[in-house]
Amino acid sequence: MGESTALSAYLRERRLAAGLARTELAARAQMAPLLISQIESGALVPNHAMLQRLFDSLDVPHWYRKHILVLGLPAVESGAVATAPSAEDLADLASLTHPACLTRFPTMDMLAANSDYQRLFPGLGAGVNMLEWMFLNPVAKKVYLDWNTEAQLLVHAFRMLAPLAPTQRVSAITASCGESPDWDPVWTSEVRPQDIARRHLRLRERSTGLERRMMLRIYDPAFPSRPWWLYRLIPVR
Repeated sequence: MGESTALSAYLRERRLAAGLARTELAARAQMAPLLISQIESGALVPNHAMLQRLFDSLDVPHWYRKHILVLGLPAVESGAVATAPSAEDLADLASLTHPACLTRFPTMDMLAANSDYQRLFPGLGAGVNMLEWMFLNPVAKKVYLDWNTEAQLLVHAFRMLAPLAPTQRVSAITASCGESPDWDPVWTSEVRPQDIARRHLRLRERSTGLERRMMLRIYDPAFPSRPWWLYRLIPVR
């Protein structure tokens, strides 16, 4: 019997969230119930075709599937995995000419942010959770001109990927954000596909009051591998 992986646990959580028995999921995915049991226990790592059928049957949005695989499958590491950005990582971040930050996904805990990012998002730096800042810091609604849409997208990603994060951390973030009257309405709302495919964000600079239109780019460090992602905001010209 294999050990349960984050991916196998994720698939099980998604099945339970959908209210499906293993036999029902097996029928939807056109797979034997035994295979579903083996995948959820970690005894079997599903191949690409199996994963696509399971994702389709569990209504997992296409735009999250690569992230789920990156977070859910055990990485092959040649050495110790970094737990915090090194001096070189921070120097690299500071050298970027546009707003950028390092964020642990999917909990969205901030590990570092360059000066341009902190100017654009006051109070959002190392040690701050992006979701908590979005819902509990009044500055967020002044910075994001389309706050409701951006909050929905952030919460939807968190909701879909939370099974891949430590349960205690997810519970702490949910409890903290739940103090905001906006949390429950946003949590239960549905994200429109056209919002996911948006080309840019509309932000207001606190120092000048001017609107800035920026593209969001997210990068997963590959060489060397790091347990965080790089968020960059590129001005639209």
